[in-house]
Amino acid sequence: MAGFTSQDDLINQITTNGKFQRCDWNKLTHPVTAHVAGEWHCPFTSNGNPGAGALGVVGTNLAFHALSDRSAGALNHGGDVGGFKHILNASAFSAAATTMPAILLLVDLLGYYPVSTVTTTGDQALINSKTFTADAGTDVITLAATWDAQSYMACRLTTTGTLPAGLATGTTYYYLRTGAGTGQLCTSLANVASATAINITDAGTGTHTLTMYLDRCPSYGAGVQAFCTPSTALGAGTPNIRLTYTDQSGNTGNLTPSTLPVSKASAAIGIVEYSGTGTGKYGPFVPLAAGDSGIRMVEQFNYSATHTSGVTNVVLARPIASLPMTTIGVAAERDFINQLPSLPKIYDGACLAWLLYSGAATPVNSPFYGHIDFGWG
Repeated sequence: MAGFTSQDDLINQITTNGKFQRCDWNKLTHPVTAHVAGEWHCPFTSNGNPGAGALGVVGTNLAFHALSDRSAGALNHGGDVGGFKHILNASAFSAAATTMPAILLLVDLLGYYPVSTVTTTGDQALINSKTFTADAGTDVITLAATWDAQSYMACRLTTTGTLPAGLATGTTYYYLRTGAGTGQLCTSLANVASATAINITDAGTGTHTLTMYLDRCPSYGAGVQAFCTPSTALGAGTPNIRLTYTDQSGNTGNLTPSTLPVSKASAAIGIVEYSGTGTGKYGPFVPLAAGDSGIRMVEQFNYSATHTSGVTNVVLARPIASLPMTTIGVAAERDFINQLPSLPKIYDGACLAWLLYSGAATPVNSPFYGHIDFGWG
């Protein structure tokens, strides 16, 4: 049994040793626009418990911005345990009218690229890395313009010469923002929270580069999917959406297949903008090229035509588990100890959130409730 030596060990760990965390949650659907049957939504930005999370409101347009369990809106799974937890059980229900059938999909939101330039057509280059300089006196690094990277982003370093003393290649660091385009590097998420930065003792030689890194994946990029959701409602326009990305094996320049997703005119905040029924509608994730199983980073975003206004976000997420709900007022339950696939892993720092599929027209402010039980060895 992954993470435990036996079922007896599991019981001992979560009872005698107290290695157990319960998360009770409730989220509302969008307060302005009802859900249409067949569409997917991202309640991460909706009200409830936890409160609304943020997409597209901080940082640099077209640049990667990381999310973690320190981010507003993340479901509480109990903090760092030196590796990962397992989901033991989960439930979800709603007593609101016409909310069923529905599906909740639990995901780890790794980060997002805000796209405020929705009136631009063609390939727009996304920012995943920047060169930087280091100040040995302050331990601060300065990124080349323009990338206002946010705290808690995992990253790795390369150089054409020698990195500043105290830093190494092939090591995962966590960014501590000190200002627009400036920050310090830490060895853990906990050290970011306590502002315990690495001591840099010289500037190094050559050209140094910082690149975002998806640290919460069993294999870098494996299983990571992308979806697009507005944080400011999109205006008129139904463009095709195409992503250029680096796949799970590090191959660059991979493209969304030729049958492209079609965005929705006047797409509301939180909707997966190409989801629904009909030609060019998918859900919840952007389709990948044949043979690909994940994304390391998105290189370019492309609208074939414009939306007249709004902000969308290309979000990278790792799907974890589904909860199908069939009946109003009756809890959907998953026993992840005995059912297969069993005991999904929740890595330290995971930004847990739900995606919601509406099988019926769902009114505004419809409440969904539930719980998740976590245990670890």
